[in-house]
Amino acid sequence: MKIGLVDVDSKIPNLALMKLSAWHKAQGDEVKVFDPLFNRPDRIYSSKVFKDTDKYGYFPSECEVIQGGSGYDLDVKISDGIEFMYPDYSLCGIDYAMGFSTRGCTRSCGFCIVPRKEGKLHAVADIHQFWHGQERLTLMDNNLAGDTEHFKLIINQVIKHKIRTDFNQGLDIRLIDDEKAKLLSMVRLWKGYRLRFAWDSMELEQDVIRGIGILTKYMKPWKLMFYVLIGYDTTEDEDLYRVEMLRSLGIRAFAMVYDRTSGYQRKFARWVNGEVYTVAAWPDYRE
Repeated sequence: MKIGLVDVDSKIPNLALMKLSAWHKAQGDEVKVFDPLFNRPDRIYSSKVFKDTDKYGYFPSECEVIQGGSGYDLDVKISDGIEFMYPDYSLCGIDYAMGFSTRGCTRSCGFCIVPRKEGKLHAVADIHQFWHGQERLTLMDNNLAGDTEHFKLIINQVIKHKIRTDFNQGLDIRLIDDEKAKLLSMVRLWKGYRLRFAWDSMELEQDVIRGIGILTKYMKPWKLMFYVLIGYDTTEDEDLYRVEMLRSLGIRAFAMVYDRTSGYQRKFARWVNGEVYTVAAWPDYRE
């Protein structure tokens, strides 16, 4: 069977497609990234992450098309037999490992699809399922710190093997204690990367301040970064307050836009994420 794979809009290498590639190659199938000009596969898998991305419209009429991902349908999932395959990293040409050691989350944030998509937090693997000696590893867990024992298992594994690690989806600042902070301080991060956390609403302010206080007992503030969700349940003044609060502590902020149609949110994100906020005040930039 000839298999074609389509990554409609992923911002990072598509893990699901890499697992599908690995599974089909193990069955003896021919797998290629789909090109509408040169490929005529028997089956196409198309993955879309974001709902507001335009639909891909170049599928041949004569082949089977399977569409999945949160941008299409949260209920379409790959089977467990494929989910636990070692990914075919050659599909995306990457020399690092990627994977989930947990799925789901302990929270039920109104803006987040993870609880509906993956359910409650549960451990699914250790790093050896998707890491085979690569120098670098991207952990995709949505709330690794929510399972303390599994957190310690995974962190001790990356420390033991001296793997440069990126916690791509961030860690929950509310769950940081001295034990977790000390372990995190011993992890080798990707060069130029920081430990990522989130400050999604004003009600988390005391949790953020407390967590930062614990973390900075073991590491410098410049090793930390916070995603700052804007436009969900905060005012413009509260968005600015959080960014400036983090800056005053020497911590990098990264604005996450909730409504991509909002001119204010897009402009504020450019001001923050382009690090213009370090040299120009928001009122001046806005004008």
